[in-house]
Amino acid sequence: MTTTKFEIGNIYEMRFITDADLSVKYICVKRTEKTVKFERFGNPSDSISKKVKVYNNEEYVVTENYSMAPCIKASRLVG
Repeated sequence: MTTTKFEIGNIYEMRFITDADLSVKYICVKRTEKTVKFERFGNPSDSISKKVKVYNNEEYVVTENYSMAPCIKASRLVG
């Protein structure tokens, strides 16, 4: 089974556990085997660099270190 991965140039949705209707778009601007860097779509000064995690053959990143932190999943491709 193949893993869904983040790719440079693609736009992904960051979603919040506490509000399913709220989403923020981030574009993948840099990628290594273990890390990924996103910039907020339309606001490049807001960026996130995180270690990539895998769950159920899908890459994801958690933006902060608390239980209800928003996350970006590779399956949430919007552009």
